Amino acid sequence: MNKNLSALLKGKQQIIWDWNGTILNDVDHAVKTMNALLAEHSLPSLDRSRYQQVFEFPVIRYYEALGFDFEKETFQSLCHRIVDKFMGGVSELPLIDGIEQLLNDLHASGLKQSILSATDQANLESMVAHFKLGDLFTHVFGINNKLAHSKIDRGRELMSLSEIDPKNTVIIGDTLHDLEVANELGVDAILVGHGHQCPIKLAKVHHCVIEALR
Repeated sequence: MNKNLSALLKGKQQIIWDWNGTILNDVDHAVKTMNALLAEHSLPSLDRSRYQQVFEFPVIRYYEALGFDFEKETFQSLCHRIVDKFMGGVSELPLIDGIEQLLNDLHASGLKQSILSATDQANLESMVAHFKLGDLFTHVFGINNKLAHSKIDRGRELMSLSEIDPKNTVIIGDTLHDLEVANELGVDAILVGHGHQCPIKLAKVHHCVIEALR
């Protein structure tokens, strides 16, 4: 395990993991998927660097930054189509390098692990099952729609069910929304730089950003 990560987890009893970009290596797939919709709307395509700069929560701001006209196609329609296109290629995606071993090692050490994602519940459960990771997590919490708005309320539910003191919990994620959730829940946050937001952007706001989890 990354020595920095090991030190950051010292004394913790529970890890709440983000899924997309933190466990699932899906950034390039997300860029490719969005580019298909951008082309349909005659909008400029994305590369990975620009994507990591403009992606944010709630994702309606991300769609606005890309130039979508919601009078031509509603935000809800765009979200549903992007999720469906994205899920069509999930079975071909890898996990983040080394993450499966790390999850198993942490599970074996007795740490409680859960997932808190802005992905809709059904698709999140489908992905976790596809990678055969379900036994490693106490809770797998997505949201009840495909609009990727916020996961704060679901985080509150998770913390209530876990019955673990916030000071003994840490969220590991790849976006400033994960930091926002952590702050709302009163828990520590570790942000990773290999996901959906630029590590430089993350580091300007949060003191704890690491490049590698393994």
